[in-house]
Amino acid sequence: MSLFRIAIVLSLGVAVMPSDRAQQEELYTRAASAAHWTMTFCDRNGRTCEVSAGLWDAFLKKAEFAGKLVYDVALHTAGPEDTSLKAIPASSEGRGTLSPRDLEPDWRGAPQEHGI
Repeated sequence: MSLFRIAIVLSLGVAVMPSDRAQQEELYTRAASAAHWTMTFCDRNGRTCEVSAGLWDAFLKKAEFAGKLVYDVALHTAGPEDTSLKAIPASSEGRGTLSPRDLEPDWRGAPQEHGI
């Protein structure tokens, strides 16, 4: 379904492109100008880029700290009495009130007899 959506969006994009040669050149010029304007933003606004780079670095450090904090808290709060983060044992012991009959899949049919 995703591939179909991409094809529809691309088709719509192609459909709205101008067919007149002069309009195509004008659109090309505007797109190139907008790309150049965007790529040279830091050349024109050096101080803004320096401040934003500093803010981004601070954000990344805070995000790294938050991730480590969540991981450490999750590990330290899982004590011996907390079984929510432990693996389920491989044997039927320790599975609570489940009987071996409860563990059998109910989606299998009963064996059929082939008598003529």
